[in-house]
Amino acid sequence: MAEALLGVWTTQIPFARREIPGEVRRSPSLPPGRTLLAVDLSADGSAPAYATGSAAAGAEDAIVGRLVEAARRGDAEAFGGLYDRFQPEILRYLTYQLRDRDTAEDLTQQAFLNAWRAIPRYEQRSVPVRAWLYRIARNQLLDHLKRRRRVTVDVDLVNPAADIDLEAHAVAEDERRLLRNALGHLSDDHRDVLVLRFLMEKSAAEVGLIMGRKEGTIRGLQFRALQALRSVMEELGASR
Repeated sequence: MAEALLGVWTTQIPFARREIPGEVRRSPSLPPGRTLLAVDLSADGSAPAYATGSAAAGAEDAIVGRLVEAARRGDAEAFGGLYDRFQPEILRYLTYQLRDRDTAEDLTQQAFLNAWRAIPRYEQRSVPVRAWLYRIARNQLLDHLKRRRRVTVDVDLVNPAADIDLEAHAVAEDERRLLRNALGHLSDDHRDVLVLRFLMEKSAAEVGLIMGRKEGTIRGLQFRALQALRSVMEELGASR
């Protein structure tokens, strides 16, 4: 299935990648917190300029905006730039949810294929493109879960500290198994809000955009999800 989807993807969205004007490039040799802008030079044109903090974030937002507008006009290479930026975290989100890398890759490819088909109708002022892509991925996930109701979440992707002792590690592994099992017993909304908030580390506002809910609603949903998770974990723990 993965090979078939990948074949459709590469046929319909050719990724003949080139350096896009204004592309943000990162290098291990750069000073911490600095970003090299491909089009920025020092006053005499002899050396690259650096952007830091909010300036770097603003530059990245501007580049993403230009990529979106080009992709809306049918530029597959610009959409490839969006794919390069957002595919890793969308794949990580789906892998957290499914604990099945192959299926997560299939759903990620299908989500981006759906995004490519839908992007001519996308309007940046309605919702940020990252949240828009998460919505598409989440819809793909929910469609998949309708066909396979039992689901687990890969909490193993959150690695324990390397220097913990063996006894503490064994306890942590046991707790992870219990947590993974408990998450699989939650409703889709409860599991989703916990994965997005605590595993993907999204803010309540970002989760609201992804799930199509108000920020206050998300906070209430998170509270109820944590209560449900605690209750399930207590029941599962008592039954062991």
